[in-house]
Parts: sequence; structure tokens; C-alpha cells
Amino acid sequence: MRAFFLRLSVATACIAIASTLSAQAVRSRERTFEASETLAADLRRARIHTGPFYLLSYLQFSDLGYNSQFFFPTAQQGGGLSFAVSAPQKLYFVPARKTIYALTFTPEYAFFSKASAGAQSGNGWGYLTRGDAHFLLNHIYINPYIQQSNKLQALSGEINRIVTQRNETVGVGGELRYSSKTRLLYSASGERFTYPAARYQPDNLGSGVELNGVPIPIQDLDRRTRNARLSLLHHTFPLTSLTLASEWNRYTFPNAIDKNSTRRFLGAGFIRDNGRTILRGEAGPAVLHFSIPGGHDFRGVTGNLNLSQRLGTKNNMSLGVDRDAEFSIAAGQTYYVADRAMFELDRNATRRLTLRFTSTVGRDRYPVFTVDPFTNSLGRRLDEFSFTAIGWRYAMRHARGGFDIGYYQRRSNFGIDEESGIRLAIALSLSP
Repeated sequence: MRAFFLRLSVATACIAIASTLSAQAVRSRERTFEASETLAADLRRARIHTGPFYLLSYLQFSDLGYNSQFFFPTAQQGGGLSFAVSAPQKLYFVPARKTIYALTFTPEYAFFSKASAGAQSGNGWGYLTRGDAHFLLNHIYINPYIQQSNKLQALSGEINRIVTQRNETVGVGGELRYSSKTRLLYSASGERFTYPAARYQPDNLGSGVELNGVPIPIQDLDRRTRNARLSLLHHTFPLTSLTLASEWNRYTFPNAIDKNSTRRFLGAGFIRDNGRTILRGEAGPAVLHFSIPGGHDFRGVTGNLNLSQRLGTKNNMSLGVDRDAEFSIAAGQTYYVADRAMFELDRNATRRLTLRFTSTVGRDRYPVFTVDPFTNSLGRRLDEFSFTAIGWRYAMRHARGGFDIGYYQRRSNFGIDEESGIRLAIALSLSP
């Protein structure tokens, strides 16, 4: 298997080099990149424009961990609201038609009305900064970037808590357009994730996490990663493109060397877009190999599928499923398999008002038999959780907001963090 992935990587690298050398000799009928359309849309939305400078400014209120696809409340959100107030500022500098520089700074203040017994105050400042350079050449798009963040966020999968995570990333991504039907997408990055004890971490005043009295050190998730991905996309049919992807990741854990590992993935996928329906999917075999002798490796199929469908003139439907392996800090475990699914239905009641129905479900399966700390029985841990809600969004010229209210349920065959109840998620965005 290792030799196969090595041969695949060498072949893909050869294709990329050959394509780069011959790119100038190939005249594409369509020279635009997906990134150029996104950048152009941002520049059109800029409220302040002076010469080559464009400024986008927002003020956002949202629930911690809330996004348009998945929202799983945590234990610390059970007794009340959990807000993050942020002010994203994005400054563009466009010195030439095919060269764009961007600087993003997002200060954030997060607070929640419920904290675990013995925990520090959850209120605190956070930030995200990112610098990008976009080079949109005739056939090649290059995007080097650097990013740093240090803020509160919901870690709702395994530990079901709000944590402070610091992230530092340096990387490059982009696209090579070989012809109007064929293009190569690439990315490479180095990242570092840490959970600083000096800032808020639930329970034990930053030294770790407790699940029903069982201490689990959150710092075991500190890690460095190196990532590389190549994806070949070919517009094979009039409405459908086929993709082939290869991915490699290296993980190093300074506080938990048993989790040092390498991940390899080879997948195939497709993109279908007929104007009313957009369907994207990718799946393939993945191997998460741990460096320590006798480590329990993950070998299985991972992937994702996303559907966006316009139903008539007023209704829109979205569906998403995802499966992957995540690192675990549970006793005796190195990883768990995470399955997620999302369904969303929007109805445009008026020109400004949109009614929403959303449902998200998740399941975490652990591969190694361990002892349940509450019953002393031997078994495989299985966690299941769901959140089904109704809500609305109201859009005005400089503001968009609303809320979702629904029922949250979490259960485990190990009796860990079982809870249920009504939860409220709020989202509000303002632009000057």
C-alpha cells in the first residue's frame, strides 16, 4: 500500500511539472479561475474604495461553534446562550489586474452564561489574522498565505466542551488550468495546533478536561501537521466534472507520542451543476498509520457528499454527509470515526424574510474495546447526538440576522455526557 501511494504521488508530480511546462503552449478557451470570481465578488461588496485599496467591514454576532452546515451545542451551552462577537476586517490591495494582496484581521470577544464547576470564566478576547497574495496568471493561480488564530470555540465532537485553540498556519494553494476542460488544484501547508493552559480550558483551571469526573488532558491534542493535496478535475460531460485526488498528512504530537501518525488518502469524485442543482461528492480509501509498534491503524473509506437544490421559485434545499477519522483523547483510544449529516430547507416567505428548518446528526464510533468507567464493563464506545431546529433569517441592506431554536440530544453507551434539551442559536451580521 505504501509503495502504491508513493508511485501515485510521483506520477501526479510528473503530471503537474509537465502541465506547468506546457501551460504556455496551450490556449484555454476559459481563462477564469474559481478564485478570481470569489475575489471579484468581494471587491464589488467593498464599502470603502480608494484607488487600489478596498475594505470590507462587518460586525457579527453568532453562537459559539455555529455555521451554516453543522451546529452541535456543547455542555457549557446547556444553561443559556453562548455568544461570539466578532468584527471581520478585510483589506484588499490591487496594484495590478492579476495581482491582489489581502490582509484579514478579526478581533473577537466570546462569552457564555454557563461554565462547568471549577472552570475559569469563559469570557475572553480572541483573534484571527491572515495574509494572502493572489497571483492570477494566464494559466496558473498561486495563493501563498499565512494565518494565526487564538480564540474560544466549541469542540462538540468527543469532549463536548468549549476550549481555547491556538492555530498557526503557513501554506500555499492554487490551480493550474491546462485547458478549458482540465485543471489541477494543489495545496501544501504546515500547521500547529495548541490548547494553551494559560487561557480558558474547561474544568481543572486549564490543566485538562473532565468528563463525568474522569480527567482527560486537553493538551494531548497539541500537534504539528504537514499537509499536501493534489486534485485533478476534468470536465468530462456537459454538466458533470470528474475528479481524482491524492492527499498526504503527517502528524506529530509532542505530549502524546502514541498518536504520531501518517495519513494517506486516494479518492475519486464528481461535480454536477445544471443551474438548479449542484451535487458534489468525493470518496475513497484512507489509511491512518500510527508510528508506534502495535498501534491500531485506521483503514477504511472516507468522503463527503453535498447537494444544493432549488425547489421552485421560493424553496431551497441543502443536504450534506461526511465521514472521517478524528484523533481521540479518550482512555485507551487514539482515534474515532466521525459520521455527520445535515439537512436544511429554506423558504423565501417574503423578499426579506426566509424561514428555515435544519437538522444535524452525528455519530462517533471508537474502534478499541475499553472499560466503561461507570459500569466496569468491556465494550466499544459509541456516541450519538442530534439537533433539529426551526428558525428564520431577515435581510436588510446592511444587516442580516435571525435565530434557530430546536431540540438537542446526546447519548452514549458509556453514559458519558448524556444530555438533552432545547437550545437556541443566534446569528447576526452587520456591514457599514
